[in-house]
Amino acid sequence: MSRNKFIDIAIYVGLIVVFLAPRLAGIGSFVTLDEPSWLSQGANFYYALGQREFENTVYEYQPAVTTMWIISFAMMAYFPEYRGFGQGYLDYEKGRLDPFMIEKGYDPLVLLTYSRIIQVFVLLVLFLVLYFLLQKFLPKPVAIFALLFAMFDPFYLSQHRLMDHEGMVSLFVLISLVSLAYYLFKGGSFPFLILAGVAAGFAQLSKSSSIAMLAALGVMLLWKMIQDRGLGWGRAFVGVLKTFGLWFLFLAITYFVFWPGMWVAPGKMLYEVFGNAFSYAFQGARLKITEELDVAQFTLNTRFADIWDVFKILLYRTTPVTWLGVLLGFALPFTRDPELAPRNRLFFTLLLVNGIAFVVLIGIAQGRNSPHYILSSYLSFNLLAGLGWVHFAQWLSERVPALRATGQSIFLSIVMLVQVGSTLMNYPYYFTYRNPILAAAGWYAEFPHFPYCEGLETAAHYLAALPDAETATVFSYYGRGCVSYYYPGPWISYRPYYSDGEHTEDLLNNLRASEYLIVYYANQGQLAHHQNFVNAMSKAEPFHVVWLNGYEYVRIYKVDDLSPEIYEALSNLK
Repeated sequence: MSRNKFIDIAIYVGLIVVFLAPRLAGIGSFVTLDEPSWLSQGANFYYALGQREFENTVYEYQPAVTTMWIISFAMMAYFPEYRGFGQGYLDYEKGRLDPFMIEKGYDPLVLLTYSRIIQVFVLLVLFLVLYFLLQKFLPKPVAIFALLFAMFDPFYLSQHRLMDHEGMVSLFVLISLVSLAYYLFKGGSFPFLILAGVAAGFAQLSKSSSIAMLAALGVMLLWKMIQDRGLGWGRAFVGVLKTFGLWFLFLAITYFVFWPGMWVAPGKMLYEVFGNAFSYAFQGARLKITEELDVAQFTLNTRFADIWDVFKILLYRTTPVTWLGVLLGFALPFTRDPELAPRNRLFFTLLLVNGIAFVVLIGIAQGRNSPHYILSSYLSFNLLAGLGWVHFAQWLSERVPALRATGQSIFLSIVMLVQVGSTLMNYPYYFTYRNPILAAAGWYAEFPHFPYCEGLETAAHYLAALPDAETATVFSYYGRGCVSYYYPGPWISYRPYYSDGEHTEDLLNNLRASEYLIVYYANQGQLAHHQNFVNAMSKAEPFHVVWLNGYEYVRIYKVDDLSPEIYEALSNLK
């Protein structure tokens, strides 16, 4: 074996270990609010495959087909006979899957863990493919540094551990863009164009919002057309149009081949996905609520303030070294070296445009704008930051002889350690990271921003250790999964509408039927809808409180200790 080949193998082995370690450690130790629902939808997908009812392999606008396949493989590994009981399609919104599995002797938490592990290995493959593409443009040490810097962004890494599709979307999008860039500007062979189209197809199968990648793709094609203008504008235009047509063809083939629903009911699948996507973006809700697409009612959120709100979330969840790295990355287009300048300008433009495109898309669309919806922006900006730091280190070493060679490596190692440390300090969730500069400035100072259920499993473990855990009923906000997967006794889920003042009878009946009440203060405490309920409960002394990172997350009350005044206050909620 040649020395170079041995080094390449060692690099890949090292990358695999570094990628897997923080993602697999404690991967079953917590549950977030959407994951039990995704398990239910994946179970329905698996059931549809088993019954050959492919027209039922659809979930609204996501379309989340890649996620559904992953959960189906987890089902095959853990509960393969699920598809043969004849139970039909269980309502994912009502949590029918969990009791069904428990009745058959299976644990939903194990299914979730299997699904997460399979997804991590899918992400590992995509990560290695992206490295393979990057080192076609960049020196291997530079590609490794930039990619690992991005992979250790706290919020970005956290999403790789959760059962959702955003991590896959971000990597599929970057693989498609970088592969197409290699085909266009480095004389890459035809398989790279195929890879670009296939990756884009999987991105669309994961989530329809990946369409935002068209901004960066369009810029690249325009760049290529300008570059080839010497052949004549007509020929240059036809050339990029042909490239785009082939890229889209491979996207469409992938979309069709890997989604069984497209084999039997393509019209239904496309209407569910894009009809719901347009309804959400332009009418503010999915078709189940709006009932139809009414172009006359379409509105677009064009306020800059809403785009800024999305960008603020990104700023709050990225590290100071990412901020500084992005600023340093703005020097990339001004590289004087004639060999490096085209590459640096290309990557600066590609990453910046892609990062901005996802922020703008989610900012202008109506409906929800959760932080993970712009995960592609996190990856793009962190890659840009990694390249910015390398470029700065090289520039500095040219002016400070002491930093040449070894000194440059030490400098970049310190930067990487700061990034890694920022992440690992927030184990096991990672997404609880908050930028210390903005936290000190008072951003989201009163409550953590967008809690995902972190801390609820701690409350569940606390109650599970009590002597009456097997028989005591727990009444909990976000009870499904976040609490129930870790608590051995009966539980009741606190519905959001219990706080509206019109369902006090249901609220009080469930409270009286329980031994413990869990208030998820991190969420309920910051939502106006729950303020009267939280204020009423604040008059009672919690039985136990869970704190995380200096925030009060969970309050546990012992129902028998609640005074008549508390019940009176709850009966008068408005």
